[in-house]
This record gives sequence, structure tokens and C-alpha cells, in this order.
Amino acid sequence: MLLHTPTRAERNLIAAVRTTSDPDERAAARVVLAQGRLFTPSPWPAAGVPRRGAPTRCFANALRVAQRAGGAYVEGFVLASGSLRRHAWCARADGVVLDPAWPRGEAAPAYLGVPMAPWFVDAFQQRTLTKTRFVGVLDARVQAERDAGRIHCGGVPAAALLDLGTPLPLATES
Repeated sequence: MLLHTPTRAERNLIAAVRTTSDPDERAAARVVLAQGRLFTPSPWPAAGVPRRGAPTRCFANALRVAQRAGGAYVEGFVLASGSLRRHAWCARADGVVLDPAWPRGEAAPAYLGVPMAPWFVDAFQQRTLTKTRFVGVLDARVQAERDAGRIHCGGVPAAALLDLGTPLPLATES
């Protein structure tokens, strides 16, 4: 297996996730560091994929694209203008990002997230009653109010994880 040396942007993102002080993001950060992968940034393709969505609806857009394009729904973090932001995108089988909510012609410098099967996210929405206003699987409000913290405590179930992206270097898995 080839070892991946993280880029400066990836190292900065991993460090920001590891040291987040936002209480609403700490549990999600633990899940992402334990089960997450790095993904290859790429601007939105000119053709061959579903239409993009509203920038403020990354979670719903990512799920829609994953369902229609056959990729993984990935939820995790990006650095946007130097600030850590929870985000969702779709990833192709080769680990390349399809981000329907990022500005056209651009990509975040680094993506770190948990690749999930779209069927799992759809079932999660049904179980937690979040289909009409989906704010993500790792959202603190959903975990506390609707899912009894299952994923924040035990992680995403193994059957729902997809083997896409690049595993984190061993030094960041603690």
C-alpha cells in the first residue's frame, strides 16, 4: 500500500479538527478522526454529473448527488477562509470530491470526512425524522435530540462505511 504524505492544507485541516474548541463540533470531530478519510479536491465538473445545489444546503445536496451519481455521501470538515467548517460532499470511487455546494470552478483546499453509503444516510433521515430539513448525520442537535448520540458515541456503523479516500496517517488517529 502506498503511503500518502498529507499536503500542507490537509495537515492544517487535521490539526484544526483535532483542536476544535467548538463544543457542538467536538463529538463530530472525534468520529471524523476515528473513521474519516482524506479526499482529493476538485472543482465541479463541466458535464456528466447532476446539477449543483444551493451553497447553504451542502448536506442535502451531497446526498442527492451521491444517490444520482453513484458515489459516497461524505460528511466531515473543510477549512474555509481559515475557519473550520462542518461540510458534506460526494466522493467518486477514486476518492475525488464532487462538491455541489462549493463555488463554481473552485474546491476547498482539503477535505476530511467519513464516507457513507447513501442508503444508510437515507435510512438515518427516516429514523431521525430529518428528511425535510437535513443538517447531517454528525450534527450535534440531531445526535442529542433524535438519535440518542449513537453515532457520536459508537461511530458510523461498519456496514455503512465505504472504503474510499485516503486513510489518515497513523500519527493523526489518536
